[in-house]
Amino acid sequence: MDRYVVFACIWFIVFALIPAAAAQPSGAVTGRVTNGETGRPLPSVNVIVESTGDGAQPRGTSTGPQGRFAVDGLAPGKYVVRARFVGFAPRSREVEVSAAESVGVQFALAPRTVGLDAVEVTAAPTVSETAEQLRKADIQEANPRDGGELLRTMSGVSAVRRGPVGLDPVVRGLRSRQVGVYVDGMRTFPAGPARMDSPLSHTGPSTMQSIEVAKGPYALTWGGGQLSAIRVETNDLFNVARGERLSGQLQTGYDSNFGSYDVTGTVSGRSDAFAYRVDGAYRTGNDYETGDGTSVPADFLNRELRAKVGYKLGDNQRLTAGGGYQRQDDVDYPGRLLNAQFFKTGRARLGYEYASGTGLVRSVEAKAYGYQTLHTMNNEGKVTYASENFPGPPLRVAVNADITTLGGRVVTQLAPSQDLRLKVGADGYRAHRDAERPFQVVKNGDPTTPGFYESKQIWPGVVTADAGVFAQATRLLGPVEATGTVRADMVWAGADEEQVTDVYLDIAKPGNGALDADALDRREFNVSGALMLTAPLSEAWTLSAGGGTAVRSAGALERYADRFPSNKAQTSAEFIGNPRLDPERSWQADLELEARYDRVSFTAGGFARRISNYITLQDAPDVEPMLPLPIFAEGPFRYANGTATFYGGEMSASVAVLRSLTASVSGSYLWGKNLETDQPALGVAPLSGDIGVRYEPPQGRFYIEGTLGGVTEQDRVASILGETPTEGYVTLDLRGGLAVGRGISVEGGVTNLTDADYVNHLNAKNPYSGTPIPETGRIFFAGVNYAF
Repeated sequence: MDRYVVFACIWFIVFALIPAAAAQPSGAVTGRVTNGETGRPLPSVNVIVESTGDGAQPRGTSTGPQGRFAVDGLAPGKYVVRARFVGFAPRSREVEVSAAESVGVQFALAPRTVGLDAVEVTAAPTVSETAEQLRKADIQEANPRDGGELLRTMSGVSAVRRGPVGLDPVVRGLRSRQVGVYVDGMRTFPAGPARMDSPLSHTGPSTMQSIEVAKGPYALTWGGGQLSAIRVETNDLFNVARGERLSGQLQTGYDSNFGSYDVTGTVSGRSDAFAYRVDGAYRTGNDYETGDGTSVPADFLNRELRAKVGYKLGDNQRLTAGGGYQRQDDVDYPGRLLNAQFFKTGRARLGYEYASGTGLVRSVEAKAYGYQTLHTMNNEGKVTYASENFPGPPLRVAVNADITTLGGRVVTQLAPSQDLRLKVGADGYRAHRDAERPFQVVKNGDPTTPGFYESKQIWPGVVTADAGVFAQATRLLGPVEATGTVRADMVWAGADEEQVTDVYLDIAKPGNGALDADALDRREFNVSGALMLTAPLSEAWTLSAGGGTAVRSAGALERYADRFPSNKAQTSAEFIGNPRLDPERSWQADLELEARYDRVSFTAGGFARRISNYITLQDAPDVEPMLPLPIFAEGPFRYANGTATFYGGEMSASVAVLRSLTASVSGSYLWGKNLETDQPALGVAPLSGDIGVRYEPPQGRFYIEGTLGGVTEQDRVASILGETPTEGYVTLDLRGGLAVGRGISVEGGVTNLTDADYVNHLNAKNPYSGTPIPETGRIFFAGVNYAF
């Protein structure tokens, strides 16, 4: 009997406690997840709530159409909330849940470049991106005269100086056509055969919203025929608040030494459905002095006007149109045989965008564009123009060139499941180039006296075209995010048979006798691909590994140049195109480690690359030069295939020493060898590094920044191609800015404070003196910006 009493008491206690336990109040975690760049809600984001104490099973959910989520029924205690979404860097936050309370959590996920489709990312690259970006604030603070100057602030990226503007991009030893350049999605090429106008030179820095560099075969969804790529987006059309009918800004600045000043302005507005934006710029400059007082020719005059309009067809669709015109006059090029008389370029584009954020089809984008650039250069102002300082009769030499490009792109993003994202699309372009070089020998020092005159085609009506299709998949494989891309391209190249000279047909292809006109046409089918894996090692550390192969077809100069100076050498001798060149194929592997803490960030990565069919140069002693000049001590040369290898890496770190004080350090190293010449590859930048300190209070009313940069000497040079060693140097830059109020802000500073006399190793040589173009001495600069 006592036993039954005991059991009865036990069951009574159990049933008494169950309601009490059930009635114990629980807590909840609620919140919202948005795109950290656009502020728009992110639906279908994986949200996991995991207890840090009792070992309970994690609770999971996903965000709704407005990016909101809720996880309830949580016992009081500490939890870690994790948000993860394909294509975005994961975020986590520790919270403490109390009984009968709801804890709110907000996540702004940063888009990341998952290897192959580099999108908006921070200036510090992550391994899964192998990319680096400058945003609007970085661009404005840099006080650039040219987009190429901005690239020099990025690790592993630099530019070739041939004059005051038009600096030509170099990415981890890749240069010229190896680097694809896109402006608002348009594949951009220079008009000048000598690349006086680099692809970035026709887009002023004031109109740039962002610059992004993909360091290897991880931009296959951007376009084809490239081993690396740069993407520029101009000022956003829809970043104006709805209902703001008129807003804008006006900026002016002045640089000493260059004696240059600029005036830029923007006017924009937006209603419920319509938006517009107009950007204009005027820049001019003069000769500059180096650190030792040497004067370097550097005159230039740039004028630019761009306009965009957009119309929203609904909540998820919009049409856009844009166009622009730029003119540059009287640009000095001390690193070339000629100066630029003018550049004129006009651009136009149409676009359609659909973005739902939910469902199978997440977005659709279609774009069509066209542009034309006209370019004329001559030798006025060069030593060949007059006989006093030239060991020969005076010459009148000019080059007239133009390029017309038409292209388009369509791409759609799909979400078949919560952990899978697909991107499929197609793009293509057709570029027509033409260039001729008239020259005259002046007799008896009198240009009015009839003398020897001849006009030669440099580019005989060359047409190149590329049509490609691509597919990309990004998937979560447990903790690992994997992105794979494949791309296929059809490439066409040809020249106008009526404009090709018999001499070119005789000399273009060594060892095979003379070419016939049919041999000028080329057809290629190229396949490229890449894979990137990103795995979190802990809450703060991420490891990424990737690799891929990309193909680049020979450019117009490499195929069809009729004895014209090359971009692949530091000598101004003449070079002969080879229409039968095989396309370059790059094989690259990347490894990167990244750490992100509240006050510390660190990134270090390395790469290895091998380029088969590397387009290099060979002697052509059997060829007579087209334009015999005493300064052409070597050549002519012809283009040929070979092999090259590269490896190197970059690192960067930043520490928030105090709430308002940040210290940073970065460095990069590159090694390259041309196996065909058994010498270092041309244009390998030396070891370099920067140390910076920035003070900026939380309210952001002002900032002060100092940067100490150092570069070692470079004696690993391609002497066969005319490259010479350069010395190391150290520079110090100071800059600052202040928000005065009422929309007015000022900026100023000094670059090269110590007035160091130095040369960037990649700079072109003066073809007459044989010395590389030096950089500027000390420059004081100041600017005023008014926003309304």
